[in-house]
Amino acid sequence: MDHPTITAGSTLDQSSVTALVDDLERTLRERPGKVYVDLGAVERFDSAGLGGVVAGMRRAKDLGCELRLKGLSESMLDFFSLVSVERLVSPSAGAARVDPVTRLGAMVEPMVDGAIAVAATACDALREFAVGPFRRRFLRLDRTAIEVDHCAAGALPIIALIAFLLGLILAMQAYVQLRVWGAEIYIADMVGVSLLAEIGPLMTAIVLAARSGSRNAAQLGSMVVSEEIAALEQMGVRPLAFLVLPKVVACAFAAVTLSVVFDVVGICGGALFAWGAAGIEFGAFAEQLRAALHLSDLTVALAKAATFGAAVGVVGCALGLRVKGGSEGVGRATTNAVVLGIFQVIVIDALFVTAQRMLG
Repeated sequence: MDHPTITAGSTLDQSSVTALVDDLERTLRERPGKVYVDLGAVERFDSAGLGGVVAGMRRAKDLGCELRLKGLSESMLDFFSLVSVERLVSPSAGAARVDPVTRLGAMVEPMVDGAIAVAATACDALREFAVGPFRRRFLRLDRTAIEVDHCAAGALPIIALIAFLLGLILAMQAYVQLRVWGAEIYIADMVGVSLLAEIGPLMTAIVLAARSGSRNAAQLGSMVVSEEIAALEQMGVRPLAFLVLPKVVACAFAAVTLSVVFDVVGICGGALFAWGAAGIEFGAFAEQLRAALHLSDLTVALAKAATFGAAVGVVGCALGLRVKGGSEGVGRATTNAVVLGIFQVIVIDALFVTAQRMLG
């Protein structure tokens, strides 16, 4: 049985492909079982010309007709291999519908993986810090000093500014309520206890999560992408001891020192407002503050700050070391380090407060 054959001219480009497509369309209207397109005479072609051939192949497939090409030159074969004709001709498969359970799993699984990675990194860092000296693997003080400079010195101006403004705000809010009862002197209690017990360590940790946690994740993630971590391991350098532990210790130390700075500057801001608005002398403010605060409050606040700082350091390092997907993965890890770091600080703070209340 003879099958219809359509022969292309010597030129198959944007100006001549229309005639070929029209001939093919007329032939396909007769619904033949098979059609041949002879391209043996083509000496010159461009992408528009071959695109018309591909469009004809798609049309033939829609009509249930088999279209075969004859006389393909080597350059045409190269072109068709590059554009993957089979993929162009085949209808694109619609996106499969995902059931709610699968969608929920896709959201929860990365969170669980991240939590497991953070827990594993925390255990490894704690083991290295506690056991390392007994195995002659001491903390790298030079690396730790560099990290402390980045964490503490870099965050000092913003910490001081936030603390001063929050001290003013707390004193202002307390003054509005306390002046009704003539108890303005208790502004000192409100400012001192709030800053020392809760706001100071918490705000310091949040600032560290935004600055140092994201920086650690970005730095380690970039080293993973550029295979610097693998190179260190090949040289016998343990990334946990050389990179992770100094960052975690530096974050904990920076959180403690910055928390003390936060408390002092915030109390000064509250005292300044109390003197300017309520007429409370600095000596009276300090005396009331000494009566309201105890050494145990300072001890708990410093323990909180150290735990918050270590948690921020662990989260940033854990997410940075498990980066996948190139630069996009680095950006994702940096964002997640901030979010997960702040969330973890809030959870730890809740545990601290619960333990304090249970222990009286």
